[in-house]
Amino acid sequence: MAATFFASITHGENVILGWVILELTDSPFMVGLAMGIRHAPAFFLGVTAGTMADLVDRRKLMRSLLVLSALVALTLGLLLASERAQLWHLLVIPAFAGAISMMFNTTQQSFVFDLVGRQYGLNGMSYISLAMRGGAMVGALAVGFALAKSGPGTGYFVIVVTCCVSLTLLGLIRSRGRAAPAGTISMVTGFSEFWKELRNNRTVLALVLIVVLVELFGFTSIVLMPSIARDVWDLGPGGLGILSAFSSGGGIAALALVSLLGNISNQGRSFIVVILLFGVALIVLGVAPSIYIAVIAIVILSGMMALSDLFSQTLIQKFVPNDLRGRAMGAWTSAVGTAPIGNLEIGALASLFGITIASALHGTALITLAVVIFITFRKLRSI
Repeated sequence: MAATFFASITHGENVILGWVILELTDSPFMVGLAMGIRHAPAFFLGVTAGTMADLVDRRKLMRSLLVLSALVALTLGLLLASERAQLWHLLVIPAFAGAISMMFNTTQQSFVFDLVGRQYGLNGMSYISLAMRGGAMVGALAVGFALAKSGPGTGYFVIVVTCCVSLTLLGLIRSRGRAAPAGTISMVTGFSEFWKELRNNRTVLALVLIVVLVELFGFTSIVLMPSIARDVWDLGPGGLGILSAFSSGGGIAALALVSLLGNISNQGRSFIVVILLFGVALIVLGVAPSIYIAVIAIVILSGMMALSDLFSQTLIQKFVPNDLRGRAMGAWTSAVGTAPIGNLEIGALASLFGITIASALHGTALITLAVVIFITFRKLRSI
């Protein structure tokens, strides 16, 4: 958990990237484009990352990825600190950071099941998600403070340090986990096995599709945060960091509640309720009459984001054989990787019609999705 906490501080890059792009271009659409490019590798490389996670020692893979993450952050930090960064740097280089982060998270989520086993999967995922959200909250505050006081380059240097700390902590883990896969097949065979499983396992396929839709309509709301901070509530970069910290805090509160409740019996129905509340919170955020209401909406919104991830990751891994869990999380990652489409779309909506309409349309779409799932997906209701 400690290694995950420090690795998750790197999520503070969203604060830096969103603010710098908005200041350079004064366009929510360009913020959406930048965020979309950063997350695009997840769609193209998700299953590949999951296959690699099934075939190699997951601990070693995560360590290598942290080294790469530190190098990319250092490169961006130096460019921004020297004031040599150009727009194309901020569009292209973060894509490498996104690919590394995607591969790390895919591997990490499978490694949790290795350590705790299938029976305690939800509990293990909730604890690791708590560490991730806690790290993201600290990262948002630290990076937002560094951005306001010393500039965006310093924010990236903070990320470099936290990568090194996480790398050190991961080096202390000696066990691969009792449920670790054997990893004796080739990449080609690994791809073949997984696609066969996905064709035959309609439940997993449906869950992956739901993740795609929730990502497109819900998680893309992160694109609106810089505009909400600057244009709606007249906050500076420090204020954006504080709003992002509240966002992480909502996720922490929701995950802590699940951890206290223990192993929830009806996880499928809970997942549907989460999607419904996700949509409601997004609508409230768009029409909030005061910053206090907006903060409450952000807290609830982030809580539903965290629980959506938790339930979807746990359910997908439960419905595949042990040796395919890495690839199952790769499929989940590819589903999340459709975010660039939603990032561009919600950025364009906000630019053309305003933040309120963009939030309302996406929130309504999530509510509709929850109702449709409840009516049509009987197996999910009974899980």
